[in-house]
Amino acid sequence: MNKNVALVTGGAIRVGRAICRELAEQGYRLIVHYHSSSEPAESLSRELQTMGAEHCLVTADLSDRGGIECLLEQIPPAFKDINLLVNSAAIFPDDDHIGQLSEHWDSVMNLNARAPILLAEAVFKRCASLQQVINIVDARVYRNQTQRLSYRWSKLVLAQATKDLALVMAPKVRVNAVALGAILPPPGADETYLSRLEKSIPLQQTGDTDAVARAVRYLVQQPFVTGQVLSLDGGEFL
Repeated sequence: MNKNVALVTGGAIRVGRAICRELAEQGYRLIVHYHSSSEPAESLSRELQTMGAEHCLVTADLSDRGGIECLLEQIPPAFKDINLLVNSAAIFPDDDHIGQLSEHWDSVMNLNARAPILLAEAVFKRCASLQQVINIVDARVYRNQTQRLSYRWSKLVLAQATKDLALVMAPKVRVNAVALGAILPPPGADETYLSRLEKSIPLQQTGDTDAVARAVRYLVQQPFVTGQVLSLDGGEFL
């Protein structure tokens, strides 16, 4: 049985939840971080109990500079030796365009870019057991657009940081990212959102959270890959 410990930020919902399930199936002991998603976190905890997965829940606002220390202080002693960090927590404002940059800039950049970078640094310094960091980014970061500006720019920073941190943390720690395409509709979108995208994707289909979980599993199990951003987009952003 794998007794390694994985910390997953934003682990209670959406992509983070699927990653938690996958890592639990691999035998990881889980630290599940959440901020405002307390009910989904409790629901996931019950699911993990059913699976027999050792885990703990921690809550922190990672958009606040003190949130990282708050998160780390809550981790029980039995879970302190972190082997894997998955940075999944992010926000995706609806009205993220040039006229709204001043409204969203700090919150988006702080949570989507600064927090995962500084959390990786903190865990790297504190945990001699750390072996891998996986960042969740976005496949659209290199496609010029007029919408989702601060979100895309924040994910672009994290994608570049993935490559740089892979050099900084080598040879002990591998740092990679998974860049998501059409996996889930954005919050508030209707059920037809993904189906409308299929014709614009070379593979003529969209993905799902299971595909993300499998990508994470690949990176976890592949010892000779670091500094890579694995695109999971069906060829949409070629």
